[in-house]
Amino acid sequence: MNSWRDLIPVPLAAPETRELRSARVRVIASCVVVAIALLFFGQLRQLLGTAALPILVAAFTFTVVQGWAWAKLKNAADDAWLFRETDDVA
Repeated sequence: MNSWRDLIPVPLAAPETRELRSARVRVIASCVVVAIALLFFGQLRQLLGTAALPILVAAFTFTVVQGWAWAKLKNAADDAWLFRETDDVA
């Protein structure tokens, strides 16, 4: 059976630091929050009234910003890892 890493379309070159892991977890958690808020938007609107839509927009904005920041951090870490200097001189 294939590893879960074989199913991901992005390279996982760099070892994951604590900062990268926490950024990845924030992105995943915010995606879950937005998905749940969208699924139960009717109930959320009944509970919070007119504040439900701004809260949903804020959660979506947070997800987009965190996803962009994680992608930039991950790409920088991968580039640094892939293009690090080696002691091998040909």
